[in-house]
Amino acid sequence: MLFKTHILLGMAFFLITKNYFSGGNQAIFFLLVLFASIFPDIDEPHSKVNQWSGPLGEIVTFLCEHRTLFHAVILHVAIYVVIGYFVSLYYAKAWLLGYVAHIIGDGITPMGVQLCYPFSDVRIRGPVRVGGIIEWILFAVLFVLVLRVLV
Repeated sequence: MLFKTHILLGMAFFLITKNYFSGGNQAIFFLLVLFASIFPDIDEPHSKVNQWSGPLGEIVTFLCEHRTLFHAVILHVAIYVVIGYFVSLYYAKAWLLGYVAHIIGDGITPMGVQLCYPFSDVRIRGPVRVGGIIEWILFAVLFVLVLRVLV
């Protein structure tokens, strides 16, 4: 999925679920969902999050193939535990929500995602080409739905 589609998926997930979470600042929760919805693509050298990360992004792309470790459940469960333990479970849930939004987006593409990396190379895949017509339709639908909720 493209950056903008991941952002809209994160926004949609937040808007659909925001009333089910309490215990902190909702604006921070929202921003964390958005960040987590793009963070897994730090392992792709041309992604915005990788380019914004400077040398860290270069190190990540050198060490990891795209859609492996940074898309794997194990890494994001670890991040959830760290945020939950050191900050708050409320914000840890925001991270997980954004991650799930990202994985659903990438999981419907032909490249798919390796959720159980490094323990399995099985990929969850779908037919939606990145930047293809179906993604653009999905983007337009998400845009209209998010706009309707916000306005």
